[in-house]
Amino acid sequence: MSDIDVQARLAALREQYSLRLSDDLQTLMAQARELSARQSAIGLDALETLRQGLHRIAGSAGTFGYAALSRDAREMEVWLQTVIESAAQPKPPTLVVLHDRLQESYRDLELAQTSEVVEPEGSYHLASGDRGIRVAVLADGDTDTLIRALSGFGYECRSLDDQATFPQWQPDIAIVDTAKVADEVWKPAVEAAPKAALILLSGAGDFETRLKAVRNGAQGFFTHPVDVPSLEHRLRHLINLPQQDPYRVLIVDDDVDLAEHFRLTLKMAGIESRVISDPRDVLKGLRDFVPDLVLIDINMPGCSGPELARIIRFDDDWLKIPLIYLSAESDAHRQAQALAQAGDDFLAKPITDVALVAAVTARAQRSRQLSLALARDGLTGLIKHPAIKELIELEVARGQRTDTGACVVMIDIDRFKSINDTYGHGTGDYVIRLLANLLRQRLRRVDHVGRYGGEEFVAVLPSCSLENARDAIERIRVSFSELECVADDKTFHATFSAGVSCTQDWRDAETLLEAADRAMYAAKQGGRNQTRIAASRQ
Repeated sequence: MSDIDVQARLAALREQYSLRLSDDLQTLMAQARELSARQSAIGLDALETLRQGLHRIAGSAGTFGYAALSRDAREMEVWLQTVIESAAQPKPPTLVVLHDRLQESYRDLELAQTSEVVEPEGSYHLASGDRGIRVAVLADGDTDTLIRALSGFGYECRSLDDQATFPQWQPDIAIVDTAKVADEVWKPAVEAAPKAALILLSGAGDFETRLKAVRNGAQGFFTHPVDVPSLEHRLRHLINLPQQDPYRVLIVDDDVDLAEHFRLTLKMAGIESRVISDPRDVLKGLRDFVPDLVLIDINMPGCSGPELARIIRFDDDWLKIPLIYLSAESDAHRQAQALAQAGDDFLAKPITDVALVAAVTARAQRSRQLSLALARDGLTGLIKHPAIKELIELEVARGQRTDTGACVVMIDIDRFKSINDTYGHGTGDYVIRLLANLLRQRLRRVDHVGRYGGEEFVAVLPSCSLENARDAIERIRVSFSELECVADDKTFHATFSAGVSCTQDWRDAETLLEAADRAMYAAKQGGRNQTRIAASRQ
């Protein structure tokens, strides 16, 4: 992995932690506020929960660049630990002070996050850096067809037969059809592109074929006939919860007695679980049981835990489910290797019943929260309507606290009904996905894009002026109008109209969105295929 790749991974990890840290601080503030308002005695359990939250931040924040916050959390933790050990009742004013300190830390975190979001310097870069995503294809007689289809989504595609140019071209992804091409033909070709992620196509979808794909290093697997939109969804993935029902856990372990002990222990804690002793039954178990997380033994006959985890990750439906390794493996290097292969965490055997329940509960709860937070539109993979409205509200509130502007862009594909009527609804869906992919590639990492409904999209651009927002959307508009849309043996071009509004002109989410919507309709009435800025409030 290059230094650039390492830096990108570290930056993504820090961004993820920053979001988690924000959630954790809000939770601790709410707990401190509730305790300070109590008229009755405060239980030690409640104080211990608060202390554990502070302990978590104290032990991790410094690693991700929040040294001052780590020290503050440690001081607050030590104070709470003293109170717990003395079994003394803290006075409400002291808990108010604790809440205020947490609130100050939260505000400092928000300011730090906002300061890292800068105005674009003349242009928005592609998500991959300075070029389009490169895809090499080897699908025997279907290569040209697949290249044409993926090129329509904005990818830069070449045949994998053209290996001589790979050292200079360096594809990001290699798609290989093993059903028609022998291993000795495609493996040398893939070896010419060592940094490319591998997706295998096959005429067989049985377990042994999928296992062979994993052992050949595949990160994606599709059977014939290939669903091109699903394939494109996998390409995007490779480049880039209050509890209502009982948590559900799938246990995969060839030690039947031990697995049954885990199942009964979890059942006593109100957690539903199912045991699978043969890895070949896991995919069916996932479909039938739909768990919140999966516990996987590392050492199993015929298929190791990491291999099974990678097979599970072939299916987009299970990408968000945590895969937790449970094993007596004590070698730290081997544990790290296992985690590097599709796993999310590692629990060491032997594990006490209390530790098992606590670990499973925490991870299952987080899994459900993420599933709710990351709910995406099925066709485009973009944020759904309700979530994008919440993001607008958050940016409005952030702008009022930090005196920074954010922009909202409403986008609508021009004459979309005519596209459906002329070429069919399948082609209409294709055009929607085409625009969604272009927006995702051309906007900044900090920007948010959602499908508002039908052929409408909304983009939220933090810390961005009206002029820069308009320029960014204009470049995307021009690029979209130049793309060649494919419908069977016909080609055509599509366009969109857009409206832009800014939080500095409109002080609440509803009026901000309405302003962008009016500007977008003005663009349509003015001839379509253009971007308009919302008129400032008089």
